[in-house]
Amino acid sequence: MPHDIYDLIARRATCRAYKSDAVDEEILGRILEAGCKSPSGGGFQAISIIKVTDSDERAKLAAFSRGQKFIATAPVSLVFCIDYHRMTQVIELEPAPFRYPDQFKNLMMGIVDASICAQTMVLAAEAEGLGSCYNGNILNVLDQVSALLKLPEKVCPVIMLTLGWPKNDRRQQPKYPASLLVHENVYQERASKVVYDAYRKQNRWQKMPPRPEWLEGCCALAEKLHGAEYAAAVRKDIEEKGYLGPYQYWFGCYYLDEPDFLTTADYMTYFRNQGFQWLEEKENELCER
Repeated sequence: MPHDIYDLIARRATCRAYKSDAVDEEILGRILEAGCKSPSGGGFQAISIIKVTDSDERAKLAAFSRGQKFIATAPVSLVFCIDYHRMTQVIELEPAPFRYPDQFKNLMMGIVDASICAQTMVLAAEAEGLGSCYNGNILNVLDQVSALLKLPEKVCPVIMLTLGWPKNDRRQQPKYPASLLVHENVYQERASKVVYDAYRKQNRWQKMPPRPEWLEGCCALAEKLHGAEYAAAVRKDIEEKGYLGPYQYWFGCYYLDEPDFLTTADYMTYFRNQGFQWLEEKENELCER
């Protein structure tokens, strides 16, 4: 039995504290080659990976990511992008019907392809003794990230992966068991109490103290989104427990929109500017024919 891969998966843990030591190019090359062997939709590999090692660029990526300093400390960040620009270059020399940028389903497939590649590299990095951390904050400022990385039309970022030598030992956080996440043949409804108990067990270490600013901020957002009665229920739950649960803290206190974050309208403008036309009703009609 190939126990090594299961051991690797079991010990993998997110790393947010890195040594400043550089990653040897030979090691990094093996990791990149592993990722480039990942499966992809149609085998087209419609992705690109921007390897960011420049310290100034890494500092800017950290600033884009809620100021998380470890992104600037880690010697390498990899930005995984959907890339339909390269496909258009091929079609210039080998003409073919092409509508990938005009269909939303292909955007979704591109996200999947980039994610598969990134996860392959996570496991390869773990095998090399490197730590890694996924970062989705760049999605809040796609336009600024695209400008920094000089991405051409029909290319957009999906996820960022930070790599480096871990400063400390790491331990994988608790995960939901397969018995909760896996459904046999069809979706099988679980009782809410079963789901909640599993949630509390998985997140038993996440009990944030009810600091006044967190409590008030969470309740204020709950009222804005769901009304005063719901906000009162949120407040009662927190006060009775004596702590904020992870959903209450992360959704109500941390993952908040900031002034430079893209709005839904901004995302639509960004994709139009990048040459993704699936937003246009006329283009969607053409794709359905």
